[in-house]
Amino acid sequence: MNVVGLDLGIRNFKAIEIKKEKGMAELVRYGISETIPANLLSETKEELEKYSKELLLFFNESGFSTPNVIVALPETSVFTRIITVPKMSEKELKSAMMFEAEQYIPLPLKEVNFDFQILNDDTVDKGNMSVLLVAAAKTLINKYIKILKDAKLTPVGLEPETLSLARIVGDKIDQPNPSIIVSIDSNVTNIIVTYKGIVRFTRSISTGGDALTRAVAQGLGFDFTQAEEYKKTYGLDSSQVDGKVFSAIKPVFDIILNEIRRAYYFYTTHNTDVNIRRVVVCGGTALMPGLLFYLTTNLNLEVELANPWQKITIPGKFIKERQNLMERGPFFVTSIGLALKED
Repeated sequence: MNVVGLDLGIRNFKAIEIKKEKGMAELVRYGISETIPANLLSETKEELEKYSKELLLFFNESGFSTPNVIVALPETSVFTRIITVPKMSEKELKSAMMFEAEQYIPLPLKEVNFDFQILNDDTVDKGNMSVLLVAAAKTLINKYIKILKDAKLTPVGLEPETLSLARIVGDKIDQPNPSIIVSIDSNVTNIIVTYKGIVRFTRSISTGGDALTRAVAQGLGFDFTQAEEYKKTYGLDSSQVDGKVFSAIKPVFDIILNEIRRAYYFYTTHNTDVNIRRVVVCGGTALMPGLLFYLTTNLNLEVELANPWQKITIPGKFIKERQNLMERGPFFVTSIGLALKED
């Protein structure tokens, strides 16, 4: 069955359709929208109906062959935690998780949907086991399902965005050191530490690409559209336009930089036997000029752009678009990670 990994942005859509054969994933279609005149964050019926209409139009124009979609829930609205419990059977765990969920989830259980997954984790004592606990408010889940169904789509999966990011650009089970994933979206930055293929730490902050654009607008006296263009063109390259754009962006970007440092120190302080050496950056803002150099210089770590295409075959029919797809890889990390979710 073909499936579409659908990344629902505040003002745009990104989607990847793949087919799986003999354990291999192949790109079938892709789509990325321009800015849409609707806001996912709105709670008004009219605005969300408009959002669904734009989503339906996007799907039809992109030519996807299936309505089956897997969608990411925003990390800021999802509770994710790894807990350690005594080793037990899956049947016993199902009963135990009701009690555990009450201890950790900050909402009444009747108001949330929660799930759990046993992790193959060799970092815990032999008598214990690690369990990933995930919960989201029923109101949030119902909102997303209604948006999708109103767009004539069939939701076959929902998961926290951090899991899709970790699936595609996180470290591997056999790698000796943890990695930090930094996903900079328009209104939020997600920072995730993965180790041995497992999400170990997550943090979200409300500073993203739009905050950088507003800093340029304020510093240089531009409107938002012109400031966005200057951000994308000059970014953190201090050698351009007398360093004016760099000087405007730097104080705000340093908020993100300092949160990465905090994640690094928090994890390594509590896990003294490992050392983080790799940072992977994704999201549209990851392509901003000078960003990789600035992070590398200030973190003293290996910093790289995410390459989500390494797990997907791009067939010959995309030969003319291949270079553009490779360059825009950081845009598609979440949607590719969703599409690769196991059944």
